[in-house]
Amino acid sequence: MSEALAPKPAAESTSLTWQKLLLGDWTRIVRDPLDVCRIVFITCTILWGLSGRPVTVLVAASAALVLARIADLPRFYDFSLLVVMVLIAWGEVLGFYDSWKSYDNVVHFTVPLLVTGMIYLILVRLGVLPQLSELTQIHQKFGFFLTAVFLGMAMGAGWEIVEWSLDEWAGANLVGSATDTATDLIWDTMGATGSAIILTLWSLGGHSLRRRPGAALANKKFASFLTLRRQEPSTAG
Repeated sequence: MSEALAPKPAAESTSLTWQKLLLGDWTRIVRDPLDVCRIVFITCTILWGLSGRPVTVLVAASAALVLARIADLPRFYDFSLLVVMVLIAWGEVLGFYDSWKSYDNVVHFTVPLLVTGMIYLILVRLGVLPQLSELTQIHQKFGFFLTAVFLGMAMGAGWEIVEWSLDEWAGANLVGSATDTATDLIWDTMGATGSAIILTLWSLGGHSLRRRPGAALANKKFASFLTLRRQEPSTAG
């Protein structure tokens, strides 16, 4: 076949699409809006510190966001960590816990809702826990769901232990009463259950455990991110 008759490869579209705007890799340093938010968070932390105000919590949160960048988390969980760090760190330094009575409940629900799945994914990547796709029996899949719920509940219980310890040893006055602790644990459990549902849908959708390159998502339709894959039953005897 002559070169004149040979089919030409389709030219890559140069138009700006929502995929390229939100999911595309802009540069190696600043890849997408999540990296912009990360830079803004760290910049605000520096400015807050230069103003002479305490920045310990903000520095710790900034370090967590940098580690998330290194870990190459999927975009959804990278975004989730940004939201959680804003709620916890800036909520603390701006005094929202004291000025807004329900703020503590919001945090205790949102943190396990957005963080539990991220921790589960990291444990899967470390080989500690299985992926849903590796489980073939219905009781195993239910166990996957319960494990995610219990992981979130354990996070909440662990934090209550930290608060009590700080009260006992550092006079932090974080634990209001037994009712306050029980209420926190209830919100933690609801958030953990929501996170288990999200994680199950994430796994059924066959989404990656790592951040996928923007080029791999450049032409995907939004509905494709919501598609659940049917898992074939095991044929093992």
